[in-house]
Amino acid sequence: MDTEREHEAQWNPDRPRIEADPLLRLMDERREVLDRRLDAIKLRGRTPRVCLYVLARSGSTPARFCEAARAYAEAQGWQSSSLQVFTDRLGVTDPLLRPSWSVARQQIRGGFVNGVVAVTYSAISLHLDEYALQLSFIDGGGGFLALVSAETGENR
Repeated sequence: MDTEREHEAQWNPDRPRIEADPLLRLMDERREVLDRRLDAIKLRGRTPRVCLYVLARSGSTPARFCEAARAYAEAQGWQSSSLQVFTDRLGVTDPLLRPSWSVARQQIRGGFVNGVVAVTYSAISLHLDEYALQLSFIDGGGGFLALVSAETGENR
C-alpha cells in the first residue's frame, strides 16, 4: 500500500492525496442543490414552499427547534404552514424508519412543498452515509434541504 502511494505521488504530483472532509463535501452538495432549486423557483416567479422537520430527542424541546426552523423559513421569505410541521419522537433512529421524515419526503415528491427546513444535519442523520442517501432522495424528488445551522455549525 505504501509503495502504491509513493508511486502515485511520483507520477501524479498534482493530484491531492488527502481526501476532503466528507461532511464539507455533503454541505457543498446540499447548498448547490438548494441554490439550483431556489433559482428555478424564482425564475418561475414563485415563492418557495417548505415544510419543517424536527427530530425530538430525549430531554430536548421540539417546540424550540420548530420555532427556529420556522423563523429561518420566514427570514428567507419562504412559505410554511403550521400543517406542514413534522416531528419524529423516536429519537436517533434510521431515517428510513421515521414516519414523519418519510411524510416530509413524500410532501416533496408529491409537489406539495419545494423543500424541508431542519435545524441541523443531525436531525436527518449523524451517519454520513445515511445523510448522503437522504440528500439524494430529496434531490431525486426535485426538492431541497435547508438547515438553520450548516453542517459546519455556522448559521447561514
